Amino acid sequence: MSQAQHPRTLQPPVAMHPITLPLMGLLAAYLFIYVFALPLVAFDRVPSWGTWMGGVLNLLQGTLTGLWLMGNAGRRGALAALLILGLAWAVEHIGVTRGVPFGRYVYTDTLGARMAGAVPWPIPWAWLLLIPATLGTARLLVGRQAARPGALLLIAPLLALLYDLALEPFATTIMGYWRWIERGPLHGVPTVNYLAWYGTALLLSGVTLALCRRAIIVPRLLPRLPLLLYSLNLLLVALVDLAHGYVGIGLFGLAALALGGWRLRRELAALPGELRHAGARAMRLTRPPGTFLSGGGDAGDVRASDPSAH
Repeated sequence: MSQAQHPRTLQPPVAMHPITLPLMGLLAAYLFIYVFALPLVAFDRVPSWGTWMGGVLNLLQGTLTGLWLMGNAGRRGALAALLILGLAWAVEHIGVTRGVPFGRYVYTDTLGARMAGAVPWPIPWAWLLLIPATLGTARLLVGRQAARPGALLLIAPLLALLYDLALEPFATTIMGYWRWIERGPLHGVPTVNYLAWYGTALLLSGVTLALCRRAIIVPRLLPRLPLLLYSLNLLLVALVDLAHGYVGIGLFGLAALALGGWRLRRELAALPGELRHAGARAMRLTRPPGTFLSGGGDAGDVRASDPSAH
């Protein structure tokens, strides 16, 4: 029979996850600020009114990864985000007021208002950025077949520690976000700080995996977003370190990025298409009613967002 006698059945469009629109909007705002912030910070051209950029970038990125957790794990993702914020604030508050576990340090006024008079608001959001970003990057580094909680708990805190190695000169000497009272051998940072960073990242990663294991290992909404955010943050601090004379740690950070980029070259090549696809879906104005699932829900068309599913 002819095609006219048997018209082709039109498939209903796959519903866009409701979090995709705010997620893509915040990502666009972050990337817009990032493009200008990098050269301004690297070459000491930040105007006096622009010192807010560091704190705003942390808040934006923490909100991004919090929404990412919610989009992939639903209520469990929301709970994980809240626990990361709360536990990170508690650890940082104890650190500032008691000198443990990081060593003795104080925050300056550069990052703005403080929670309970001790910890600037952007700091817990920085941990909310770091934990999903390192877990998502670790998942891609080990590959889908080897992505088990044990492997992620081993690698993700090491990625957090790598980031802190490059972050300390940037945050203390260059930007003046905090000041160390207790001194140490590496750029004046006490050695216990790095051990505490690893331990804190391990704790927060364990909490996140306990609540969102499947969403971390098999994310359906923007699976490469954690890799993008981790890479851009490490790139920024490494380049700024290098521009300000911290050659060793700057080159170390860039070398780690280069090695990771080579290992994840296929994931990085697929990232622009993933973002374009999500952006196009976010711009659609019509959504079929009753197609969203509660909780983790349908995060979108997996096959369209992940080329490996084809």
